[in-house]
Amino acid sequence: MYNGFSEESLRKIAQQKVNFRYSVKIHLVIFIIVSILLLIINLIFTPLILWIIYPFFGWLIGVSIHFVGYILYARGVYPMAKRGVIFHLDAYVFTLFFLTLINLFTLPLFLWVLYPIIFWGIALIFHIAIYLIYFSSAKIDGQGKLESKKSRAVDRELEKMKKKYKS
Repeated sequence: MYNGFSEESLRKIAQQKVNFRYSVKIHLVIFIIVSILLLIINLIFTPLILWIIYPFFGWLIGVSIHFVGYILYARGVYPMAKRGVIFHLDAYVFTLFFLTLINLFTLPLFLWVLYPIIFWGIALIFHIAIYLIYFSSAKIDGQGKLESKKSRAVDRELEKMKKKYKS
């Protein structure tokens, strides 16, 4: 028994981590091979138009989310609220980088990309604030267990309900 885990359950977790790691590596290798092939096709048939950036950066967003998912799993980041904020931040950075490139290549005199940067940025700030207020303000209870503000509120509500229905 290892810290509450049996040998069998630890082996299963290790197998899942290895499978996840291999899936990320396979995704990355296929991404690189296909990107090189597309670049060659682009340079041979349409050298004046670099259309390769659209599938390259679009797929790069998927690769980055796959990689971040693996890192979160491998590091043991299990709270879904925390994962959600990290995925949101990753999608924001990579997608807006891609949109900025599209904006600069297609319409550099009109910076339309500022609209999603600003408004999506505001949404991201709200997401982070909600996470910090409701999920990350954890305290250690009397038994040494880490509890979030939300779980403490649920416990208080449960106690109220018990008193109400006990009478």
